[in-house]
Amino acid sequence: LTVEEYAAAMGSTLNAHYPPPTVIKAMYNALENMGFAKGKVIEPSCGTGNFFGLVPENMNVQLSGVELDSITGRIAKQLYPSADISITGFEKKQYQDNSFDVAIGNVPFGNYGVVDSRYSNHRFSIHEYFFAKSIDLVRPGGIIAFVTSKHFLDQKHASTRQ
Repeated sequence: LTVEEYAAAMGSTLNAHYPPPTVIKAMYNALENMGFAKGKVIEPSCGTGNFFGLVPENMNVQLSGVELDSITGRIAKQLYPSADISITGFEKKQYQDNSFDVAIGNVPFGNYGVVDSRYSNHRFSIHEYFFAKSIDLVRPGGIIAFVTSKHFLDQKHASTRQ
């Protein structure tokens, strides 16, 4: 690794958590039960693309992903060359609102924020930010399927969930 790549890898270890295939498959099963069979899917923190690799064969999807870590993102690009994967921060990647049918993945968690002028007045933590931006990116009636924590679901103030 170069000095920069090593620093980036060290900085990403806090959020480098990958759900097991059983969790990912259960999430896709839930999407199928909701009637999703085809459309545009985004994974806003795609890592090496585990959610891309486990898309059910009967789903017809166009995949987009964003990954902050350069090495991880390059692995995802090699594994899934037909997917549109951007190696950048989610806050820097611009998409048109309502561009996707589904947002799926395991977003980063932590008690720190993200700098994005569109959302700065909310003072979201990183996971709240990923939810908020994804809500804007998914069309009305679309689905957001994220791995989340009890801390997000049990927050004292419900404003972010609302």
